[in-house]
Formats: sequence, C-alpha cells, structure tokens
Amino acid sequence: MPRYAIFILVLLWALPPASARVWFAQDPPLLSVGVGTAEIFDSHQILFWGLEYRPAFRMFHLGPWLLFGTGKNHEFYAAAGVLMNLELGRDWVLTPSFGAGYYNASEGLTLGFKAQFRTAIEITKRFSNGHRFGLCFAHLSNGSLSDYNPGTETFGIFYSIPLDFFRRHPVATDARLGSDTLGAGFFLLERSFPATKDERAF
Repeated sequence: MPRYAIFILVLLWALPPASARVWFAQDPPLLSVGVGTAEIFDSHQILFWGLEYRPAFRMFHLGPWLLFGTGKNHEFYAAAGVLMNLELGRDWVLTPSFGAGYYNASEGLTLGFKAQFRTAIEITKRFSNGHRFGLCFAHLSNGSLSDYNPGTETFGIFYSIPLDFFRRHPVATDARLGSDTLGAGFFLLERSFPATKDERAF
C-alpha cells in the first residue's frame, strides 16, 4: 500500500467520533472538470486535464468516484475508487480518496505499468448554489507491480457542479404571510374550522 494511503488511514482513525461533531458531508452527485500538472517535484512539468463523476451513494460514509484524464502528450488514465468527505466548517470540505485504474503513456509520461494506484487529498469550498471549487494533490504509483516504478505527484484545480442543480425548485410560500410554514398552519386551521354560511357570502 502506498505511504500516502497509510497516512490517510491514520488520519481518519485519529478523528474524534461522529457524535462529537458532524464530520461527514452529505453531497449530491457531482460532475467535476479539472486541470493541473504532473511531475510537480521535477524540473519538467506535464499539463493534464480530466473529468470526474461522483455519485451520491454512501456506505459507511464512503462514496465512489470515477475519473477520466488525459495529458498534452495523449496520456490516458481511467480510474475508480472510494472517497470520504469531511466537514471542516464554513463550507470547507476535506476529501481523502484512494483508487486504481488503467494508464496508457502513449508518447508521454512513462510510469512503468498499465495499472496505477491513485491516492489523493483535496480541499474544497462549497458555494451557496451547491457548486464547488477545490485544490487537489495526488500521487500515482504502480505499487511495485513492475521493477520500474517512478510514480508521479500531481497538483490541480477543479470545479464541481451538482447534477441535481437543475431539478431544484424554490418552495412555494404564502405571499401574505411570507412563510410557507405559517401558510401551511393556517391552511390546516381553515380545514379544521370551515367558514360559516355568512362568511362564505363574502
């Protein structure tokens, strides 16, 4: 297991129990587009961009992710894995993740094997409309499945859009009362005490 994955597991184990604080963010399905660089600790960086989908499904606070990425030299990476969203407060979210996928170097960055494991940590700002903007640091490695395992570190920015955004509708409110709760309450009172004959005349 990559050392970054071990670090993330230790971090999650050290967190206080959920009863002490609402740690785990409940998110809608998200579609993200991102851009960044690989080989960030080397003298020659490589530009990449990608698309990621995150369903809303959760089990034991873990959710799935699916990523497709490519680079300027036609590198291709398709991966899937699990993630965990941790609330930091003030609409900031910390997300560690781990997964694995298929990598084709084409004419670009050689990583020694077709299978590549991805460990990542990201921090995201959630806006009032549900959109998100974040930074992500990730490490790719073939896990010593081959004798040549150079690995690489990436850093990128991304923007996420909730896929239920266009299905959201404002709650209808009682214009006279300015509150849907009060409006519902008066509606129930009217059903409980129907108008008299003289009142219906008006």
